[in-house]
Amino acid sequence: MKAIKKNDFKTALEFFNKSVDFFTQYDWVDKYRAITLLSAAKMSYREMSLCNMAFCYSQTNEGEKAKDLYEQILKEYPDNGIAYYSLNSINTFSNKSD
Repeated sequence: MKAIKKNDFKTALEFFNKSVDFFTQYDWVDKYRAITLLSAAKMSYREMSLCNMAFCYSQTNEGEKAKDLYEQILKEYPDNGIAYYSLNSINTFSNKSD
């Protein structure tokens, strides 16, 4: 998150990718995050990291990667509002530039 605040989206992508890898490999840590991480967050850390990666792609002019990732997120997490609205925005702005 520090890298995002500094607008260093490439570095942020590296950290979020590591986070996704970790929580994919150790999904039990994320599943039981209320106990393991003392977090009551509704959204899993893996899901958050994927959303943050997609956001970083959108900030680095990699809109197609962002769009693909938001679509992947919605397949895995169909109720993810961030991915839904972000994808909707991408599609709206893409249609306006045609």
